[in-house]
Amino acid sequence: MVGTEAIVVRVTRPDTLMIRSVVPQVQSMLTQYMVLEGVECKPETKQAIVDWCEVHQEGGRFRLLTTDWFRDSYGRLLGDLQDISSGETLTGYLLENHLADERPYHYADLLEDMLRSVEPE
Repeated sequence: MVGTEAIVVRVTRPDTLMIRSVVPQVQSMLTQYMVLEGVECKPETKQAIVDWCEVHQEGGRFRLLTTDWFRDSYGRLLGDLQDISSGETLTGYLLENHLADERPYHYADLLEDMLRSVEPE
């Protein structure tokens, strides 16, 4: 997993955040949407994510954890946030507190969707 610093701009859906982070490929800060990797969030999860971010931010920053900058079919980055000081991850917190269900085949599901999608003509 790649780790870089990120700022949470806002939580837009129970599993989607708007973040601002350095993207190595372009070597600059970009604002992008991120979906939480490996979890299926429940509707009430949105407020829990906001609360976790308020408690765990360090100077407004988190460590962004992502595998090869993989994106879903909507262009959202798959990733997780980590508290820089304690190392606690957002998805770990959500799973531990039963605010989300584990989604072990998240990457496989996305790859399957990509393979089934029809190319525009």
